[in-house]
Amino acid sequence: MRFLAILRNKTFWVFDFLNGKKVRDAYLVIKKIDGLNSDNPYIHSYQLEQWQKLKKHACSTVDFYHKYEKCDFNEFPVITKNDIRENQGSFFSSLFKKEDLIQMSTSGSTGTPFICYQNSGKKKRVNAEIIYYSEKVGYHLGENLSYIRTIVKQNNKSGLKQFLQNQTLINCGELSDEGIEKIIRSLQDVCQKGSITLLGYASTYTAIKDYARKKDLFSIPKCNITGVISGSEMLFDETRQEISKLFGNVKMVSRYSNEENGVIGQDEGINNVFPINEASYFVEILDEQGHSVQDGNLGRIVVTDLYNYAMPMIRYDTGDIGAVDIFEINGRKKRCICNFSGRKVDVIYDSKGRALSPHIITNGMWSFTDIIQFQIIQKGAKEYKIRLNVPRKFNREDDLIILMKSLLGEDAQISFEKVNEIPVLASGKRRYIINEWKR
Repeated sequence: MRFLAILRNKTFWVFDFLNGKKVRDAYLVIKKIDGLNSDNPYIHSYQLEQWQKLKKHACSTVDFYHKYEKCDFNEFPVITKNDIRENQGSFFSSLFKKEDLIQMSTSGSTGTPFICYQNSGKKKRVNAEIIYYSEKVGYHLGENLSYIRTIVKQNNKSGLKQFLQNQTLINCGELSDEGIEKIIRSLQDVCQKGSITLLGYASTYTAIKDYARKKDLFSIPKCNITGVISGSEMLFDETRQEISKLFGNVKMVSRYSNEENGVIGQDEGINNVFPINEASYFVEILDEQGHSVQDGNLGRIVVTDLYNYAMPMIRYDTGDIGAVDIFEINGRKKRCICNFSGRKVDVIYDSKGRALSPHIITNGMWSFTDIIQFQIIQKGAKEYKIRLNVPRKFNREDDLIILMKSLLGEDAQISFEKVNEIPVLASGKRRYIINEWKR
């Protein structure tokens, strides 16, 4: 590490020590639990202890939870963003003042704003999560973390704060060729000062991959990148492979995280299989009636955050769809989020009503290298529209129908719409799979 990076590293840990070692202690617990099999009794006893503390706190200081004091865990209600948004005051702990809390905001995949709050202890916990999971791709505290994201007032940082934290925010609000070129130039400028670890949306990386393919780029010069992290969306294998090569065969991982909670899991060894951060969260998979599903079956991803005491989020429906199962990950048997299907609105069903992972669909698109962008929309039980941004000479619709019918069903009704661009959301993400059918 360069001198400034080492200085930042030492300074950070000194300040943390003087403030009670909150980040260091959280880091060590996260590391310890991540290294254990999920059935290790220590994990169960640790989660139970944290849950009992959280329950006592929530039921005595949070209006919404007062009446659940004598309830078991599975008797607590599943809450959603709308529940919190519509009655935010009832979710605050009376022990905290709003002005002393850290505001976390996200547009969500649908563009609907959502704001929640964290106490300083929870924020330090998230800092420990980011440090630990970023180290798995080669990051060292004090080095530069560069975030490619849509920059708005709520998540922007001053130049001074970015310098002190050695972070760089790179705007990805526009993913045209010109927008991608700006992102690449920004990365090259930052890399002149030293190596960086890169974080961004999966759809932004896909846009960079598509740009490189169109421009016949096999590598992006002057980018000293130690590792790449993708978050918020499904990272497709093709994107992972090509981005890794573009930046010099670096390690690239997918992280399952959100603004309101933190790092819930990060894949390692098996693509898009996320060992759960069991030191900070308890994860359930529930059906639409709120019942637990069997391991491996799809359902709603519901998270209990064990450390947000300012606004406890107990059995919080993330809005995502996925499954949980046991996988062997580098010699450990871990509970992992798998078959991750993204947002509920991004799950489509075949003509027999079975849910399909977007991963299966996009992998099938690999052979269509001349497609610049695509978007698949389910309009009805058996009706699908495919938007295509393709060159004028594209003539493989018949091949595409054969592929789609093999995935969606032989009786699937498929239509095409050619467009000049698949637009991005206000969040900076681009949706490839959309369900407009009110099932």
